[in-house]
Amino acid sequence: MQRRTWKTLIGLGVFSATVAGGVGTAPVSGASVRPGMSAPAASGTRPGQSGAQATAGMLPPQNPSESLPPDPNFTGDGNCKPSALDDSDTCNTDVVKAIDNARAALESMAPLSLKVSAFDSMTVPEQLFAVTDLERTERGLAPLAGLTAQLDTVAQTGAAANTDPELSSATLTGGATVTAWGSIWAGGTSNALGSDYYWMYDDGLGSPNGSCTSSSSAGCWGHRDNILGTFAACGQAQQYMGAGDTASGSSYGPSFAAIIVGACGPAPTDVVFTWAQAQQDLGGGGGAPVPGAPLDVTAVPSTRKGVVLGWQAPADDGPAITGYKVFRARSAGAEKLYTTVVCTSSSCTYANRRARAGTMYFYTVAAVNAEGTGPASTEASARAR
Repeated sequence: MQRRTWKTLIGLGVFSATVAGGVGTAPVSGASVRPGMSAPAASGTRPGQSGAQATAGMLPPQNPSESLPPDPNFTGDGNCKPSALDDSDTCNTDVVKAIDNARAALESMAPLSLKVSAFDSMTVPEQLFAVTDLERTERGLAPLAGLTAQLDTVAQTGAAANTDPELSSATLTGGATVTAWGSIWAGGTSNALGSDYYWMYDDGLGSPNGSCTSSSSAGCWGHRDNILGTFAACGQAQQYMGAGDTASGSSYGPSFAAIIVGACGPAPTDVVFTWAQAQQDLGGGGGAPVPGAPLDVTAVPSTRKGVVLGWQAPADDGPAITGYKVFRARSAGAEKLYTTVVCTSSSCTYANRRARAGTMYFYTVAAVNAEGTGPASTEASARAR
């Protein structure tokens, strides 16, 4: 796996800049300074991007037209503790307001679907995973499947060293082969939501992103592109995440890191937190679960026109399933939300009649019930008739 480095720093009360051979910082006095960020690291080139339109907001290669400092300014308005981990309801509520304002201003998106009190009860790595999947699913992207212990260790090493996590193994626990990966780091942003704000909405020209020095800089919006990117390119592909944090220990206060990988092969044997669990927790906990992943997904050329999908209901469906979301792409691992199918039986089919003849299509399917949307199925593909 080749590596490309984009370095960034985020620090309250410090000025940060990327310099040749490393990062230099100089203390400043007076009011707090906008955080800076480390440029995300990645294997080879940037993650896969699609020109497909998002169901809401925008997807790479599209990015916001401007970088937007937070409003309200949670880094300096007194609602979040400076240079300290602050996971309080007051601080998180302040950050969510800033995220909601940025989504509306930059992408005409609805507010973040987040119950702050439920989010507060999660661990920081779980929070980083949950908000990443919310950013993805609310733009029509398939969620990352889960956190793994192996990748959490990698991310924690990055958080402790105040740098982007570095993946050293091409194999996940359980045997799946990593096809590509990307990682991001932030320090001094108070909490997971604060990091998400700067990674997603203040990552362009004029932002704390030290790798975005001009409008043509390759590092502009690199954190956002990693969060919304596709790192898997094969059949049976899934994407997994590792997340880590430290409450203090650097000049920037708390430190947050994440790594996202695409993998081909069997599911990891060390998954510690899934999107289904995150959805249940975000619903306040104690409720019924979202469905599991659909089983035995198949795709075959139609005898008439297009592609016909088939699948079985999840084994752990919880409350009654009301339908399924079908994700489609022309390249493996890049599926975007395509349509919703109403089916409540144990065996379902969908005829994709609008598929272009002779084109190879890749599909995943996710079940929906009253509690929300479950994780995506394994991938199936077929060439349209």
